[in-house]
Amino acid sequence: MLANMKTLLLLSILFLSATTAFSQTQDWAFGVEVGEPIGVSIRKYGERNALDISVGTYIGLFKDKQNYKVSNDDLGSVGIMFNASYEWYVPLLNERISAYAGPGVQVNSRRYYPNRNIKEVHTTNISLGPSGTVGLEFFFARKPASFFVEGGGYLELIPKIFYFNPTLSVGLRHNF
Repeated sequence: MLANMKTLLLLSILFLSATTAFSQTQDWAFGVEVGEPIGVSIRKYGERNALDISVGTYIGLFKDKQNYKVSNDDLGSVGIMFNASYEWYVPLLNERISAYAGPGVQVNSRRYYPNRNIKEVHTTNISLGPSGTVGLEFFFARKPASFFVEGGGYLELIPKIFYFNPTLSVGLRHNF
């Protein structure tokens, strides 16, 4: 009888722990963003921080695509980007809004034309550099969705040192 009570108590504690763990909101989020860049992201929320991983593309909204590497080069296709950012956030207005900021790292695959007058000859480069993000996220009442506005920049270090690309985008996330 004592063994059954211990088992029942242990199972009750385990059930309550699991229920508490599954009732936490905003552990993960999946989102889409438009602007510069256009992409999809997945976010893992922590206590007051988040890891955000994005995949997308730049469309050259804020940058002239000419003069990428040397004076006669042309950045013909801005390619695919992968960004991972570690962000800290501060809840505002009863946790309906969060302000966040953080550093990251970005990898791009870009096509460029060494001579802009000869479009048949091109090279695909992998570029790498740090990024930074600041943003505001607005949570809808009683819905698992949020709207965000974020900006920042990417500073390419390899292969074109100090090539800066500003970012600004809006998007929606589904929080689960």
